[in-house]
Amino acid sequence: MNTAPDMTPQQEELSDTSASGLALYRRLAVGGASTPYFIAYEAALLLFSGLPGLLGLGIRSLAYPGLFRSCGRRPAFGRGVVLRVPNQVSLGSGVVVDDYAALDVRGEGASIEIKDRAIIGRFTAVAAKGGTVSLGAGCNIGSHCRIATNSKVEIGESVLLGAYCYVGPGNHQQGEEGQSLISSPMELRGGVSIGDHAWLGTRVTVLDGVKIGRHAIIGAHSLVMEDVPDYGVAVGAPAKVIRINAPH
Repeated sequence: MNTAPDMTPQQEELSDTSASGLALYRRLAVGGASTPYFIAYEAALLLFSGLPGLLGLGIRSLAYPGLFRSCGRRPAFGRGVVLRVPNQVSLGSGVVVDDYAALDVRGEGASIEIKDRAIIGRFTAVAAKGGTVSLGAGCNIGSHCRIATNSKVEIGESVLLGAYCYVGPGNHQQGEEGQSLISSPMELRGGVSIGDHAWLGTRVTVLDGVKIGRHAIIGAHSLVMEDVPDYGVAVGAPAKVIRINAPH
C-alpha cells in the first residue's frame, strides 16, 4: 500500500491530486482573484512575456501595471519575469525587474512592496510566503539572489546586495518524536531587517531574526546569524564584527 511521503504544507497543497490542474495553477498564479483578472493575467503573460528587445520592454511596461495592487510610473519588466499573485504586489515609480526574475506571493495576508527606482536582478526571486517583503527606494538586488520569508523582510533605502545572496530563510523546528524535519513547522524569529545604505557582498546568507544596521558591510560568503550594528563590518561563517567604520 502506497503512503504519501512527508512534505511541507506547500508541497501538499500544490501536489493535491484531488484538485484539478487548473484549480491548482490558478491558486498558485493569482490566488483568489476573480475570473476576469485571471484571464487578463494569462493574456498578458502569454502574449508579452517572451517578447525580445525594445518592443517587448515597451509593451510589458504598458500591459503589466494593471496586474499589480499599485504601480508607479515607467516600470520596466524583462523577458520571462514570473509573477505570482501580482495583485498583492505594490511597485513604486521607475522599478526595474530584470529578465527571469520572480515576484512570488503566497497567502491572503502576504505582500511585496518595492519602492521607487529599486532594481531586481536577473534570475532573482522575491517570495513572500504568508509574510511581507519591503524593499526600499534605490535598492539594487543583484542577480540570482533569493529574498524569502514566512514572516517579514524589510530592506532599507539604497541597499546593495551582491549576486547569489540569500536573505530571510527560516529553520524547520524539531517536531514530535518520529516526525521528519520537512513536515515540521517553521521556527519564526521575527524576520530580517537591513538598514539604509548597507552592502552585502556576493553569496551572503542572512538568517531569520537578524537585524543589520545602517551603512553596515557584510563580506562575501558570510553567514549572518547575529545582529550587526550601524556602520559595522562583519565577515565569516558565522559572521563576526571586525570593526565599526566611522560615520562620514
